[in-house]
Amino acid sequence: MIIFRATLAAVLGALIALGLYLAWFFAITHHDHPWDGETLGFMVLTAFVAALCGLIGGYIGALSAPLTPRGAADAMAALIAIAAVFADRHTPGQHHWAQLIALFVAAPAAYAAGRLRKPLPRPA
Repeated sequence: MIIFRATLAAVLGALIALGLYLAWFFAITHHDHPWDGETLGFMVLTAFVAALCGLIGGYIGALSAPLTPRGAADAMAALIAIAAVFADRHTPGQHHWAQLIALFVAAPAAYAAGRLRKPLPRPA
């Protein structure tokens, strides 16, 4: 049951991090095509928001797996990285800045937030 809960926590954290970053942020900024070229200022703003979303997703994922928050953090970072690399490899001929920000900013932020949470002692 501990492994099942940690797996669900990792999926939840990764979905929250990517969902907030991709769906929420690009929707409120009215950027319907994040794979188009953008200004450097918007890319920096996107990186900041991706870090914030990664931290939120990582923290929520770690809270959801109180006995194994560090393992959930590892899995969250891996899921975000896999999703970013998959999206990067399956969009040839387009700008890849949004995927690279997810890979190099959101995934490490989720990992860091999850690793900061100390595991609860296991019940006897």
